[in-house]
Amino acid sequence: MKKIMFYVLTTLILFNITELKKIFVILFSSLLLTNNLSANNDSYNSNTKRINQNSFDWVIDRIHIQPSRGGTTLGIEVEYDKNSSTYFQELMLSENKKEKDRLAILSLQGEYKVSFEFTELYGAETNYKLDSPYKSWGTEIVIALENTEDFISLQHIMAMYIKNKNGDVEGPYVQKHWRQDWKYEDKEILNYKSDKNWDVILNQDNSGTWSQTVYQVDDTPRYESFGKWKHQKGASQWISEKTPRPLPRREFSVRSDYELLNGVNKITVMSWGWVMEELNDKLASQNIFIGSEFGIARYQKIRDFNFKPAYQYWDDTGEYWKTVRSEWSNYIQINKKICMNNYIDNQPSYSHYFKLAEEYKKSKDINDSKRKVAYITKKFLKKCN
Repeated sequence: MKKIMFYVLTTLILFNITELKKIFVILFSSLLLTNNLSANNDSYNSNTKRINQNSFDWVIDRIHIQPSRGGTTLGIEVEYDKNSSTYFQELMLSENKKEKDRLAILSLQGEYKVSFEFTELYGAETNYKLDSPYKSWGTEIVIALENTEDFISLQHIMAMYIKNKNGDVEGPYVQKHWRQDWKYEDKEILNYKSDKNWDVILNQDNSGTWSQTVYQVDDTPRYESFGKWKHQKGASQWISEKTPRPLPRREFSVRSDYELLNGVNKITVMSWGWVMEELNDKLASQNIFIGSEFGIARYQKIRDFNFKPAYQYWDDTGEYWKTVRSEWSNYIQINKKICMNNYIDNQPSYSHYFKLAEEYKKSKDINDSKRKVAYITKKFLKKCN
């Protein structure tokens, strides 16, 4: 928590007093949505919340013996949308395989309430102590940035309204969230190795597949996998190959006994929304197995929710974030390897990129943003061994 407050303070001093409130709200939102607030992790205690896997029978449902960790805030009531999207309706009617694939991906768009659950299932050691189940939630939009025959890019943006202890509603807290890029028959896959190191590997068996590349909230890379879409009446599913990926913030902020996940993702698209399931191995290195977890993110369509601040944020900053995407895309295409520093000036990458986004909102000077984005990106990149 002290390190987090240091990030906040060091960022705040870069601005004049009239900007402090605005920037604090932005950083509060960022920390909230990446699960770094003290409400999430200060109460975490590995000695009291991890339990021996031999001490109980039922692995998944263990709320009666082990409390969960994660988001503890309450949100406002939502109204669920029972109507399927136009894309999903077309998906159910289409008979062309590739077009059905595209329509399934486009059906991921929409306005959602999202719930996140991750439960550690078992460990390699006989007396392995299982971590507390993680639970959190959010309200967000998913919009298409690009939509071509062989490529679809989808951006997630959160807009959350929080009920405080007195029952008063605070917010909206708006946060650019993760991005997913889909590419048909992708010949190159971004492969995560460890310690913020990636390389590009050739994909020989790509016939009929779609790759999904997942990016962090600041458009820095996370992982990429590929798989095939299968379509049935009522649902379409995409199942990935096993994919190495960095630890998410919910884990690296409280765990230090393993360094990467190697997991399979399954995405199921239905009329009411979509679900992403994860079955992740926890590895201390490429060949040391620590344990396994199951995760599920449920995107339920909602209606009549005030997402205007999220759309407005994208209107105000979309051109800036396009610059960030372009900078990273060009670097990966040219170098085929990525090695990143964890911090520059004692701050993680998202602090720098979001600060520049706020500057662009005020100045609308895209040329100045391009120079600054190129500069900070170069600072975070380092020579690969």
